[in-house]
Amino acid sequence: MKLEFLADGSTDCPLIRLYAFDQSSVCQLRDLIKSLAVGTRANAPLHAQPWIEPVDGCELELYLDERCRGIIEVRPSKFKLVLNDEGCADIAGLLEPFCESANPESYQ
Repeated sequence: MKLEFLADGSTDCPLIRLYAFDQSSVCQLRDLIKSLAVGTRANAPLHAQPWIEPVDGCELELYLDERCRGIIEVRPSKFKLVLNDEGCADIAGLLEPFCESANPESYQ
């Protein structure tokens, strides 16, 4: 799975793209997000996961907080995604069909 910041994307918010994934990497991402939601961990550097390939040094760290704040640019190509329990559940739910499908080559 590749992690990329689209610098020429929206001027309103940073656009981070995850692509070139297979079923295994999507399930690992879902499980990582679920581990945040249940409190197993408070944060997770997505770019440091062995199944993630950062493009052009893009870094994204996931955080659990009481308030969902979305993606925050910390410095160029370095981002935080701050989610609450509900946000984690929403993302895990969006990933679920890709874990069940034999053909995850789609988008959500």
